[in-house]
Amino acid sequence: MKFCGEITYDNHKGGVHSDICWNCDTKGQPMDPDYRKFLHDCLDEWINKSKGTGAFWLGDPKYFETWGE
Repeated sequence: MKFCGEITYDNHKGGVHSDICWNCDTKGQPMDPDYRKFLHDCLDEWINKSKGTGAFWLGDPKYFETWGE
């Protein structure tokens, strides 16, 4: 599995932004439990701190190239 993602929001002191991509599954192994926890922690951060600004997304970047068209 490969995907890209992003967490971004305004914290009123400036913007917060981080790319969160997974491209380590070259041998068909499942995602590392620590990285899976990291992704869940990023979602929790966005829910708790974003106040609805910015975005949290994971997926195939090609899918999002035409988002909103």
